[in-house]
Amino acid sequence: MKPKKIPSRVRTALAAGNIREANALLGNLYSIEGIVVLGRQVGRQIGFPTANLKLNDHFPLFLANGVYAVKVRHHKALYNGMANIGLRPTFEQHELTVEVNLFDFSEDIYGQELKVYFIEKIRDEKKFPGAEELKKQIALDKNRVMELLS
Repeated sequence: MKPKKIPSRVRTALAAGNIREANALLGNLYSIEGIVVLGRQVGRQIGFPTANLKLNDHFPLFLANGVYAVKVRHHKALYNGMANIGLRPTFEQHELTVEVNLFDFSEDIYGQELKVYFIEKIRDEKKFPGAEELKKQIALDKNRVMELLS
């Protein structure tokens, strides 16, 4: 299978975080697929467990770093969630990660494939003074995403 062909106008919109524009140009929702891999489990420690994705080579990542409202397909079920793409600056990470917090979900899905559909960018990635401040912001992000996806 060849990597997805994404027109340059769409790539430009995605890189700028303009998900709605990119989706309109595509005629459907921009998506990526990946296998859930073990991460550092920081999200779980602060009350927002995430599925860390190792991306499928056929779904290149063109997105700007930040937090996104997403829909996530796991097997045949579709879940609401939020995704973070970036370097996790609060925790001094230097490797690009894609992690997804699925709402109302608690299964063990390590090694399983997820397909993530991007709806809207919520905010840019930001460094917080510590885990408590990040936790408060994530709670605000989740509320905003839930409103958006309802």
